[in-house]
Amino acid sequence: MKKALLALAAVIVATALGVGAWAAFGAENDDETTQRGTCEGRSTELSVERDEGGVEVSFELQSTAAGETWDVVLAQGETTLLEGQRQTDEDGELDLDAPAADDGSDEFTATATPSAGGEPCTATLTR
Repeated sequence: MKKALLALAAVIVATALGVGAWAAFGAENDDETTQRGTCEGRSTELSVERDEGGVEVSFELQSTAAGETWDVVLAQGETTLLEGQRQTDEDGELDLDAPAADDGSDEFTATATPSAGGEPCTATLTR
């Protein structure tokens, strides 16, 4: 009987510790907003996360081929955070990251247009 009570107490303590750890570490991710979508058969993900007193904006596009060139723009409201040409990596992924002001607009937009021509892929989120 004592062994059963000790085992039960150990399970309760372990569960309480696990829930506490989950709450502590899970709280860090509460400040992240993500928008997933598709565009012309490609998957996109735009996310905004509080980071060291500011905000980090990330955009990922899963394309069909490595080495594709894209014209890209990341914006926060009317402010351009990043603009230029980028190439997909060996896995056909386009990954963009840019810092943003935490006191600016809460609307973020990523636009990627194939440089060779084609429809732009646009993702927008509001946090």
